[in-house]
Amino acid sequence: MSADTMPLLDGDALAAASHRGSHLQIIAAAGSGKTEVVSQRVAMLLAEGVDPAGIVAFTFTERAAAELKQRIARRVEQLAGPTVLDRLGGLFVGTIHGYCFRLLQTAVPRYETFDVLDPNQLTAFLVRESNQLDIRRLDIRIRQKPALFTSIERFLRGVDVVENELLDPQSLDGDFGDVLRKYYDTLDRYRLLTFGQQVVQAVRALDEPGVLERIHTSLRHLIVDEYQDVNPVQERLISLLASGAAELCVVGDDDQAIYQWRGSDVSNIITFADRFAGVVRYRITVNRRSRPTIITEANTFAQTIGGRLDKNMEPYRSASALPEIVAWSAPTEQQEAAYITKLIDDADLGGLPFRDVAVLVRSRAAYRQLLDQFATFGIPVQPGGRSGLFDQPEAEVLGRTFAWLGDIEWGRAFQPRQRIDLKDLLAEYVATFHLDLANRNHLRALLQDWKQDVPQDHRPVDLIDRYYQLLVELDIRSLDLANPINVNRLGTLARFSTLLADYESVRRRARPDDEARGEQVGGTDRGYWYYKHLGIHIVNYANEAYGDFDGEPDVGLDAVDLLTVHAAKGLEWPMVFLPSMTANRFPTKRTGSTQDWPLPRNLFNAARYEGSDDDERRLFYVAMTRARDWLSVSGHDVVGVGDQARPQRTRISPYLATLNLHRVTVADVALPHFESTTANSNEPINVTYSELAQFLDCGMQYRLRTLLGFQPRLAPELGYGKAVHHMLRRLADWTKERGDVPNPGQIATLLDHDFFLPTANKPAHRNLKTAAERLLRTYADKHQDDLHRVWESERPFELRLEGITVTGRADVILDQEGGVTNALAILDYKTSTSADATHDLQLQVYASAGRREGLDVRAGYVHDLKADVTAEGRRSVDLADAAVASAHQTIEQAAVSLRARIFDANPGDRCRQCEVRSVCSSSGVSR
Repeated sequence: MSADTMPLLDGDALAAASHRGSHLQIIAAAGSGKTEVVSQRVAMLLAEGVDPAGIVAFTFTERAAAELKQRIARRVEQLAGPTVLDRLGGLFVGTIHGYCFRLLQTAVPRYETFDVLDPNQLTAFLVRESNQLDIRRLDIRIRQKPALFTSIERFLRGVDVVENELLDPQSLDGDFGDVLRKYYDTLDRYRLLTFGQQVVQAVRALDEPGVLERIHTSLRHLIVDEYQDVNPVQERLISLLASGAAELCVVGDDDQAIYQWRGSDVSNIITFADRFAGVVRYRITVNRRSRPTIITEANTFAQTIGGRLDKNMEPYRSASALPEIVAWSAPTEQQEAAYITKLIDDADLGGLPFRDVAVLVRSRAAYRQLLDQFATFGIPVQPGGRSGLFDQPEAEVLGRTFAWLGDIEWGRAFQPRQRIDLKDLLAEYVATFHLDLANRNHLRALLQDWKQDVPQDHRPVDLIDRYYQLLVELDIRSLDLANPINVNRLGTLARFSTLLADYESVRRRARPDDEARGEQVGGTDRGYWYYKHLGIHIVNYANEAYGDFDGEPDVGLDAVDLLTVHAAKGLEWPMVFLPSMTANRFPTKRTGSTQDWPLPRNLFNAARYEGSDDDERRLFYVAMTRARDWLSVSGHDVVGVGDQARPQRTRISPYLATLNLHRVTVADVALPHFESTTANSNEPINVTYSELAQFLDCGMQYRLRTLLGFQPRLAPELGYGKAVHHMLRRLADWTKERGDVPNPGQIATLLDHDFFLPTANKPAHRNLKTAAERLLRTYADKHQDDLHRVWESERPFELRLEGITVTGRADVILDQEGGVTNALAILDYKTSTSADATHDLQLQVYASAGRREGLDVRAGYVHDLKADVTAEGRRSVDLADAAVASAHQTIEQAAVSLRARIFDANPGDRCRQCEVRSVCSSSGVSR
């Protein structure tokens, strides 16, 4: 573990961490160290003997959850020692959505077979189902043919309200209510959840007394970070969880409530003490992040926000010798971007890493000029996805390619549509990927073959496979990954693979066949319309989406962050730029405008979603307080490059005008000495066991797949192992409830009801279901004893070693091992194992973690279900002390390499099956 010194808390910070016996509200100003206070509070609770399983902590993002859990681990080790540290696997630190999905899969077993759609996948799904839902009728504009994507956008805005406000879909009349009910039925039929439905369905599950009672039995402390951002349905979830013996601790700052357009309600934090009994409130107001001038100006600006809780940030750090805030203007938007580029370059030459610089904008309208200037002068930017994906040239030419295949005209927002010509497309590839004549000719032949192949309908299309063929022709493998610009490009290409995988997974999604019990109907996977709908999806939706998404992995790039202020929440940088501070961009002219809603305004607080000047002011306050050492706030007089026939003049933002005391000309800007906040290289590595196994198998595959995010191909058998594991749980549940192992006929009935494969068509599902039935019948016949001994299924484990934490879930834990009541055995099911795969390390990790928790783990078995049909499929794993110690050594050595970012390839026969061989320089893939 890290050897950092635990900060000493005092005043309200210490009081908040130490308080017990009632609900607690912590008002934490920006940069005040709330993560440290929460970490020490949890560590103190654990040191006092509170069961880790009795503590739940909600964070707003997965990134925040990882940071909080890592900090908690350090403080637990310092306060309570390694014994308590080894039991942290039972502690939940994560997002509300993550908690709800886990609750559903535990309390309502049918949700084990469900998948979750993110917003991009959901839009693609609604396009697929648009005719069945008759969603076009929601486009209220007068036109000959209603616009599909306008209808979908309007519908989803209404869905968000229904779910955020916990409205009853059955009570809604008219077209929207009718489409909404069909939509929920369709999601359920396809075994899908959305982010919103995760929380709604969890609340409904908790409304069942038995489920809530089980939660209340163990829950003792509920902590909610960023409480100002919760919406009504999340508030209902929190209230239900806290309605038992648990003490509720909410942490937040009303001045940083910036997600009202998602349904968050700032009144939750303002009225918390009025709605919960016996609340004690503490204020943490010392800002340990920013320099004093930044704090002073942020305090002054915060006073203009209406209805806020009374507070004032206090400085902790000393003042800089040079100005900490500069406010300036440029004649044109292009020149403003050029000045920012030069200042970033100067700071880098002065020793500040690019990763310590952020450029924060109100909206993506400001991206184009900035990205053009960054590209011109070689300033690396974090991969596409934080900025808009299609603002990267690699993504644009790829998007145009798939639009061309589907005969769709190309155009970005507010641009005229144009037909795509192959000659122009090839020229764009040459310019973007620096192709020579031979490569250009190879590419032309490939694209012509694809175009000719579009109408065929006798075999399925594998979009990801075709995409990887294209990357081979573009010679992506030759990119030097020591250059951060090239890693940036790989990040963009990986993100584009996500776009294709999203479309493909939704289009190929299967559903149970209502007319044939136990069978399922496959989706669409071929033909002209498959490509045409992909082109429509890219041009009408994707090219303005796939940006600013939560949870993008940190790939360790030395690159500038360019992102919206909303996406910057919770982050900080030594050097921050706030450009494009013009009257219509920040504050946005759309704020407060009455919007069209598909449901009556009197059913919810529409004005809250539509925003107000106070909401824009909170957003600017958040933007200012992201800066540690230096803040640049700037605008421009003319939008665009300034050489247009009719340049569009604009006015500066009133928020920029509040900083007139700090006005300078850009030529007079002097940069201070910056204190880098680059992460400590000794921070522990956190990986899942599957990620660790991937890294041990091939470091380059881990980098490309896990860190950068290149997507795997979709196969008909996708999800087979998950489906079989779910059925084994159903067998165990059946046995526990009835006392008898199900017979062959009962197994068949369970399979008819529960066996589901997300991308299999009818023939593939039949074949795989038959194979699964054979496995299950063999298991029930040969291993009846197991089904009576199931102690726990899907048991989470967490092993902490020097420099690394490995998490995972064991399929099944059996009790009564060797006839001893409390003696346990870990059982890991495999549905496809290679001859040389031992899987010993996985069970040794779980066994070691279990023993450190105090479990009497005496045995571990790998159970090859396929081999079990014809022979003995179970093999014992060596869990002796020496074998476990050797496993520890293997993992700790991996941690050293991971921390040093050594991603060595391990070429060999494995490359033939590797999903990312087309972008790996060591794979030896040829055309």
